[in-house]
Amino acid sequence: MNALQDVSHLLVSSLAGFYMGLLWLRFLLQFLHADFYNPVSQFVERWTRVPLRPLRRMLPSTGRVDVAALLLIVLIKLLELSLYAAVEAHTLLPAPQLIFLAIFALLSQLLYFYQGAVILLMIMSWVVAAGGYHAVYALLAEITEPLCAPARRIIPPMGGLDLSIMLVFLGIQIAEVLLQHLFNVLGAALGL
Repeated sequence: MNALQDVSHLLVSSLAGFYMGLLWLRFLLQFLHADFYNPVSQFVERWTRVPLRPLRRMLPSTGRVDVAALLLIVLIKLLELSLYAAVEAHTLLPAPQLIFLAIFALLSQLLYFYQGAVILLMIMSWVVAAGGYHAVYALLAEITEPLCAPARRIIPPMGGLDLSIMLVFLGIQIAEVLLQHLFNVLGAALGL
């Protein structure tokens, strides 16, 4: 691979990853009924509104599930993987392999998203504990609460110190390892 391919790979990966991160956040905000008036929520809504509007006409949300955002995430990942295959291997992947790779890549991306959210939550909890408020912290707390609440029942906070977040972080890492092994087993069966 030459330098131009490396740079284009980096740019496509970075832009697609950033935008899919915004779309994942949009999906989770609706799914978890997070505070829509939070400034971060408003930013995410503003940056994802235009491409989602036409998709919403065809695929309206069903309850808490933002189907349009989920579809756009999948389409961007499929496009990204197709571009990589075309540039690096000078070929297009067969549809079953492409869909298989996209599903595992998106599940992995969601786990990395939550891993980053948990790390930021741990760091920012020290700022908030000192008496501050931050919109990002409030949103991260809402997004990670479905994972943290069960962990708090196992390891309750002790003297203002919440160690349950470490259990959540460990659980996410275990899920990543299991996902990678599942990918290897199923990928070998599909000839990847």
